[in-house]
Amino acid sequence: MDDLIAFLRARLDEDEQTARAAKPGPWHTDGGDVYAGYRTDAVVGHTDSGEHIARHNPARVMAEVYSKRQLLDSSAAACAPACGSVGRHSFDRTCALRWMGPVEEADGGQWVRDDTGARFAAPPVTPEWVFRVLALPYAGHPDYRSTWSS
Repeated sequence: MDDLIAFLRARLDEDEQTARAAKPGPWHTDGGDVYAGYRTDAVVGHTDSGEHIARHNPARVMAEVYSKRQLLDSSAAACAPACGSVGRHSFDRTCALRWMGPVEEADGGQWVRDDTGARFAAPPVTPEWVFRVLALPYAGHPDYRSTWSS
């Protein structure tokens, strides 16, 4: 799993470097042209993808990098062995998913109730699962390993 974590950290570093090198935002679009701040500061000339480009401006990329690093760091430190076996969580104070609890054991499974009282199956979230999901957007990268998607 260390190689997957290293891969993710390297991709997030690349995303951050690219965002920092771009014209600062906020970006906006006007009729297909994308601007960074003012109409005189064009990022991209007329394109049908202007809305998409403006939406994914450097500030958003930096926020996504920050949030993904938080997930990566918290998942790497998540769930002491006392929490439960792999794929099962205690949802108690030792569990990284304690915010989802309490868990109920009923009908042969683990169940969590949301704030409306609705019951749903406890997710099979493990740190490795989180890392694999975070790596999916980078599946086209030459260093991505197909075994991480399974």
